[in-house]
Amino acid sequence: MLPIIALIGRTNVGKSTLFNVLTKKRNALVSNHSGLTRDRNYDFYYQEKNKKFILVDTAGFNFEWKPIKTKAYTQTLIAIKEADLILFMVNAREGILPEEYEILKIIRKNQKKLFLLINKIDGIKEIEKINEFYSLGCKKTIKISASHKQGINSFINKHLIPWIELTFKQESKKITNKEIKLENIPIKITFIGKPNVGKSTLINRLTMQNRIITSNIPGTTLDTISVSMKYNDKNYILIDTAGTSKKKRKKNKIEKISMIKTLEAIEKTNIILLIIDAKQEQKKICNQNLLLTNITEKFGKPLIIIVNKWDLLNLSEQNKFKKLINYKLKNLFFFKIHFVSALKARKVFEIFQLIEKICKSYETKINTSKLMKTMQDATKKHQPPIIKGRRIKLKYIHLGSSNPIQIIIHGNQTKQLSLTYKKYLKNFIYNSLKIDGIPMRIKFKDIKNPYI
Repeated sequence: MLPIIALIGRTNVGKSTLFNVLTKKRNALVSNHSGLTRDRNYDFYYQEKNKKFILVDTAGFNFEWKPIKTKAYTQTLIAIKEADLILFMVNAREGILPEEYEILKIIRKNQKKLFLLINKIDGIKEIEKINEFYSLGCKKTIKISASHKQGINSFINKHLIPWIELTFKQESKKITNKEIKLENIPIKITFIGKPNVGKSTLINRLTMQNRIITSNIPGTTLDTISVSMKYNDKNYILIDTAGTSKKKRKKNKIEKISMIKTLEAIEKTNIILLIIDAKQEQKKICNQNLLLTNITEKFGKPLIIIVNKWDLLNLSEQNKFKKLINYKLKNLFFFKIHFVSALKARKVFEIFQLIEKICKSYETKINTSKLMKTMQDATKKHQPPIIKGRRIKLKYIHLGSSNPIQIIIHGNQTKQLSLTYKKYLKNFIYNSLKIDGIPMRIKFKDIKNPYI
C-alpha cells in the first residue's frame, strides 16, 4: 500500500500548482481564478523510477454554503479522512486569515499528521507576514514557492521522503520491465460531450459512488478527472472531461483551457464515449456532437455513442429518435449506439461489454497475406478506374501501424483514385477483417518507375 498525501488549504493558495510540480504533469487546472478545483484529483509521485506516494489535489476550503461549493467541501473532507499525511498550504502574500484556523481544526479533529507549507514566498519582503503562520502551532513548517520550484527539492528530501520511509518502511525498489509487463495495465476510457449531458453522473453510477460532483448547473466539471475502478477483474481508468460548449459562442480563458485538456485526454485514451442527451436532441442532433465524432476519428480512437436520459422519452419519441440518430450519423465513424439512463442506472454496465468487444478487435492479427487477398477480392469485385487510357493498378498492401491502424497501399497513379473508390476500399477491408469500432487509416503510395 502506498501512502496517500492530500493537499489541503483555502482557494488559490497554489495546491494545483504544487500538484503539477510533484507529479511532473499538467493534469490539474491552474489559473488566477479561484475555485477551479472541485473534485479530488489523484496521481503518483515518482523519484528515480520508484513509486513513492499517491498525491491528492483537492478543492479549496470555502465556507460559503452554495450547492457546488458544499459538494466540493464534502469531497475535500473525504480526502482528509483517507489521507495518511496532510500538506496544509497557506499563502505567504496574504498572511494568515481566520479560515486557516477553521481548516486546522478540521484536520486536527481527524487526527491527521500534517506539514504546514507556506507557499508563494518569492518576492516577499515583509517577513512578519510569514512569521504570522507560526502561531498555528504546526510542528513542521516549510517555506516554498511552487510556481518557481523554490524549496521543493529540500522539502521532499529533508521532510517528505524521510517521513514516508520511517512511517511506511518503504524501501527503494526499482520497477523492472518484467514487473511492468506483468502488471494489469488499465484501459483508459474518456467521457466527452456537451455540458450537463450526464458524463459525471454516468461515471458515478459505474463506480457506484459519488466520486465526482454532479449538478443541474452546466459547466460543473471544469477539469479532467481520472477515476480508477475494477470490473470483471479488469482495471479501468474513467476520465471525466469538461463539457464542450458551442463553437460560435466566445469562450473565456477557463473554457479554452478545459477544451485543450479535453483534447489531450482524447489523445491519451484508449476508448471514447460520446454522451448525448436524448431529451435535448430528440428533434435535432447538434453540430457540436458531429464535430466531436470527427475529432475522435482523426485521433484514431474507437468511439461508442451513449444516449443518456433515455427514460425521459416515451416509446413514440424513442422510435423517432433512433431513426433520426441513425440517419444523422450514417456517414460518421462509431462502434455502436447504446441507450442508457445514468440517473436510474439502467443498462449502464452493458457499456463494459461493448468495451471488451473493441479490445478483442484490437487483438485481431492483420498479416500481409490476409490483406493482399482482401485487396485482390476488392479489385476483382470493383476494378479501379481508367485514367488517360490506363487503368490504375493496386499492387501491394501492408500494415503500417497497429495503434491506430494504418494500412498502406502501393500502386500506379494512386493519386488519381476518386474519394468514392477510396471509401469503397476502406469499407471492404473493414468488413473483411471484422475490426468494427476501430478507426482505420489508408495511405496510398505511388510506385516509382525505375526506367524514369
